[in-house]
Amino acid sequence: MKIVLLSVVCTLIGLNLCNAKTRLKDCEAYLENDTLVIRNSQVEQKWLWNKGNIQLLSYKSEHSSSALSWKKGNPFALGGSGFTKNVAFEIDRNRGDIFLPDHLAVYIENQHGNVFSKRILRIFPDVATISCDYYLKYEHLKTGFEEEQHKADGTEKHQKKHKKLQKSHAFAVGFDSKHWQIKTVNFKDATDIHDNLVYETTSIPYRSSEKRQGNLLIGEDLVKQSCFFLLKEAPNTASQIAYPGFDFEVSQGGVRVPFSGFPLQGRGDEWIKGYTITMGLAENQAGCLLALRQYLKASINYDPKQYEMVMMNTWGDRGQDGKISEAFILRELEEAEALGISHFQIDDGWQQGLSANSVHRSGRLWDAWTPENWMPNKERFPNGLTKVIKSAKKKGIRLGLWFHPSNENDYATWETDAEILINLNKETGIDYFKIDGVEIPTKEAAINLERFFEKVKEETNGNVFFNLDLTAGTRGGYFSYRPYGNLFLENRYTDWANYYPFRTLRNVWSLARYFPPELLQVEFLNKWRNAGKYPADDLFAPDNYDFNYLFAIAMVGQPLAWFEATGLPAEAGSVAETISKYREVQADFHSGSILPIGDEPSGRSWTGFQSITEDGGYFLIFRENSSRSAAELQTYLPAEQQVSLHKIMGGGSEEELTLKVSSDQRLHFELPAENSFVLYRYTKEN
Repeated sequence: MKIVLLSVVCTLIGLNLCNAKTRLKDCEAYLENDTLVIRNSQVEQKWLWNKGNIQLLSYKSEHSSSALSWKKGNPFALGGSGFTKNVAFEIDRNRGDIFLPDHLAVYIENQHGNVFSKRILRIFPDVATISCDYYLKYEHLKTGFEEEQHKADGTEKHQKKHKKLQKSHAFAVGFDSKHWQIKTVNFKDATDIHDNLVYETTSIPYRSSEKRQGNLLIGEDLVKQSCFFLLKEAPNTASQIAYPGFDFEVSQGGVRVPFSGFPLQGRGDEWIKGYTITMGLAENQAGCLLALRQYLKASINYDPKQYEMVMMNTWGDRGQDGKISEAFILRELEEAEALGISHFQIDDGWQQGLSANSVHRSGRLWDAWTPENWMPNKERFPNGLTKVIKSAKKKGIRLGLWFHPSNENDYATWETDAEILINLNKETGIDYFKIDGVEIPTKEAAINLERFFEKVKEETNGNVFFNLDLTAGTRGGYFSYRPYGNLFLENRYTDWANYYPFRTLRNVWSLARYFPPELLQVEFLNKWRNAGKYPADDLFAPDNYDFNYLFAIAMVGQPLAWFEATGLPAEAGSVAETISKYREVQADFHSGSILPIGDEPSGRSWTGFQSITEDGGYFLIFRENSSRSAAELQTYLPAEQQVSLHKIMGGGSEEELTLKVSSDQRLHFELPAENSFVLYRYTKEN
């Protein structure tokens, strides 16, 4: 998976070899005396070497006064298995591969009694973060999660000092100040049953520890006004392997991240990978959000030619596989071309083996499939996929298919499944595969599923791109599988009257604070279908919105036309102009750090997004069903900054505007109509 051009290896005999600075672009790492230094143009971390049992000393910004120092302590501890010795130390220049871009990696392998640990510290160019991958090798793991029980009884003799950090943890830092504000962010997937996807908890910790759930922790030193974050790149809390019940333990004394991702029973001499923890630094919470966003994009190979799409999928009108046939798909491609669709995906039903979701009673397959099941259905596609491929190619539309890996026996047939997709890709040139039906109940399943993804990517030279369904099951969440593709966020249907445009906008707006929305597929539906299934007085029913507005909601992500194009009325064709204008700026719009602005969508709010680049960016503004024709929205622009705005599409009477940011970083926007939007490109004026 990695290509190593230069490796500096230090053993117990010759650690002085690593005094030489190993560099890659703006990154460098070296061991000098008893201090390990890892830095780039944005940040610097210093660790006490401590014979290999490293301790974090400091973390500072290279461009501001932001700096954090920590109390000495053990940031990595295995309860019942104390540190024995360092086994290996290595610094690698990792030139990018199909999974990771260029970066510098520091490998530290230690022995802890009968358990071996390997940590890989990674730093990417020009990003204010440092990540750590965790591996353990063991027969049996002692958890060491014993908890001290204490109840306050009102007597001073029981008002103990805050307890020290627990002895067993993947990572821990001790605060050198009492005054910290801690925010944790918990995410939900399984969007078939969840429609509130982000939960935030904020407090100022006291002496007793608090256990928090969530993938993200943001800590702000209220004295020094510096800020850091810890990102746990794991499935959501309900889906983690060997989960201790919490992700962070916080107190006045510091933060501890317990082990998870490691089953008690090991695999002998085979390394088991846990969950990566990434640490970032900034001056304030807004800076932390930008650093987090830059890391999440800079640590994958985001190629616009592969990632940018306006995809249409056959499943959204609830026809299931009832209409799937060569003739139907050819008609759909004709209509998709007229709308300006870039990608077309045939969902469940193209294959010979019918799934349990088929409209036909013979469909029963779900957990176990054979290669023969994944041939084109002979009755529905008598010519195979040849005519469909030819038509799509002529129209400049890229094709995708639905695929369900066999999850029986923890994906024991992962290699066979991988070969199915590799052969499909080689024979048909189809690169996009929606991955559905995933269940990851065990570590064995997680390992085999990752092997499946990696084999397909490696043997197709990265050409295959996965659309990973998050709608149900025990899956990878938002942070586990970022190098493999994008995330299919939610199923909503007018048939069940559960598609409400403002709720889709709200979900994307909430996630966009912490996760790049351009890594999400965001649906827009045929608003004319099933209008009668919504109450006549339902203000937020989809039929009350313009079709272009529904598409605009999806623009912040990768728009997903969740309908049959042949089922649209003629008036829907007006969206083609909007799609055309969007595709002209789509890659540029998504190249910035996209963060939410305005109020949380409620159906009656002024809300939107700001795409931030060095010299400018974009504003995507929505006036929901609000009586106000104008609003002052807080932005991420500096106070008193003058900006020029050029309208790309949408409402608003002015094609060109020059505005000045207020002292509290707000800009004035106007939209004359309710339920309208506007997309502006902006540039900063000197």
